[in-house]
Amino acid sequence: MRVIGLDIGSTSVKAIEVEFGLRQLELIDFFEEKYPLSLNPPTAEQVRQTIENLFLRSGLALPFKLVASLSGLYVSSKQITLPFTDKVKIKQTLPFELEEHIPFALTDIVFDYQVISTQNKSPNKSQNKSDDKSAQLLILIAPKDIIKERLDLFPQADLSPDLLTSDAIALYNLTTSSAWQASETAYAIINIGHHQTSICIIEDGKISQVRSISMGGQALTIAIQETYHLSLEDAERAKIDNGFVLTDSSNVSKDQVKFSDCIKKALDPLINQLAQTFQSVRSKGKGIVRKLYITGGTSLLRNLPAYLSQELHMEVEFLKCLSSYGASNIADNDENNAKASGALSLAVGLIGKSYGEQFNFRKEEFSKYKRGPLGKEVRYFLGMGSLVLAILFMNIIGNYFILHSTLKNIHVQMLESTKRFPIKIPEALLENATQLRSYLSKKAKEQKEKIEALGGNKGETLTALQVLQELSSLVPKQTLFDVREFSYVDGKIKIKAISDSFNSIDNIEKSFRNHPQFTKVTKGEISTASDGQNKDFTITFDIKKGKTS
Repeated sequence: MRVIGLDIGSTSVKAIEVEFGLRQLELIDFFEEKYPLSLNPPTAEQVRQTIENLFLRSGLALPFKLVASLSGLYVSSKQITLPFTDKVKIKQTLPFELEEHIPFALTDIVFDYQVISTQNKSPNKSQNKSDDKSAQLLILIAPKDIIKERLDLFPQADLSPDLLTSDAIALYNLTTSSAWQASETAYAIINIGHHQTSICIIEDGKISQVRSISMGGQALTIAIQETYHLSLEDAERAKIDNGFVLTDSSNVSKDQVKFSDCIKKALDPLINQLAQTFQSVRSKGKGIVRKLYITGGTSLLRNLPAYLSQELHMEVEFLKCLSSYGASNIADNDENNAKASGALSLAVGLIGKSYGEQFNFRKEEFSKYKRGPLGKEVRYFLGMGSLVLAILFMNIIGNYFILHSTLKNIHVQMLESTKRFPIKIPEALLENATQLRSYLSKKAKEQKEKIEALGGNKGETLTALQVLQELSSLVPKQTLFDVREFSYVDGKIKIKAISDSFNSIDNIEKSFRNHPQFTKVTKGEISTASDGQNKDFTITFDIKKGKTS
């Protein structure tokens, strides 16, 4: 499966191509397309054109899954505790709970949530009952107009995101892959971009808090521009090529101290916001953040990890996300690690977890499969597939009832036939075909032995039993021929029987006349039987002497 993580930033659009096989994840390539440098955020048209240029120049072509994000500045996060963990109850209750916590109408927002922890309400109760536990939910909320603006950047429906999440929450996906795991219990991943800094705090492998701050590397560029009276382009180049912060002012020149202090002054508001965020986490009774992993374009500022560590009094490390993947075609250098982390966090989230476990704002009217021709085709094929399955299922059910009815009729016919047998068959055997066959075989063997005992194998003339067998084979099965009396004396046969009509009696007589060893076949008197419907009759004939045929 190919996945494209698309990071729509404030200075450029970045994309990473990932291939996920049976047991291996491969980083195929990384692409970046920049906007024109400006103090103002790029316009929607600039972003749309840049995305189009990136796909054209990179050669990325379908099929693939595309994951994009909203800026965390437009996404609110809430944590709510509910006194149950049942998923159905949570889904039904959450909209009413949200109305008390947000200043928006529910019709104007899209929200998604995940259960980040559960806790027993009472240690004395069984832990197996969901009602004995409470659930803590992390909820992300985005205005519908912001979602629409982001999706409008993708005029082609088939190239629009399959999943739309928040850039801050996506940082957590970097930790869910077996490729990289932090050793600390509580830590934070911080992406310092140009206009925005995203923070994702993780505790015990779960998201503890997310936040986005509208400060980033642009503040450093502006500070350099104003201090040294440079153009925007020159100030940006000075920051990228020569920017640094000092943790020790000894053995450096005054110009170096001035340049560092200029950048420090621009960083101070961001550092204060970070300190407040970590203090807020501690005040809520959660774990103390022990380590920061920084990434994003501004994290490339020289000596920044050491300076943040000095100011925040915790360990700070540059995040080398690409170093964790052995199968990678992307150069593992600091610049690529810093720039690709946002796009990578989006891509591996779709791979590392199932689609349903990701925060996704493509819901309700924004669902991908409710817009564009691709959605119509998918729904059409799903509908046709369901119809075919339904027809097959009904056909199987219909065949079952037909076969069941046929089997029942055969069973009834078998019962009727066995009642006409000259031997009585136990009813218990009628329900077991194997035992019935064994019983009939045994009786047939006994009858054969009796025939042989009566001289039926001598071949001089037909025995009485052989005559009966011949009569049984001569008379058509559909003709009633019920023998009541049978007399066999010196080769002369006299039979008293019952049949259902004159015509049937005539047919019986004709069949006897056609037998080569029956002679002088004579039909006797015919009368109405005691049941008032069938006919009593007699028939006589002689048996030829000599070898039987």
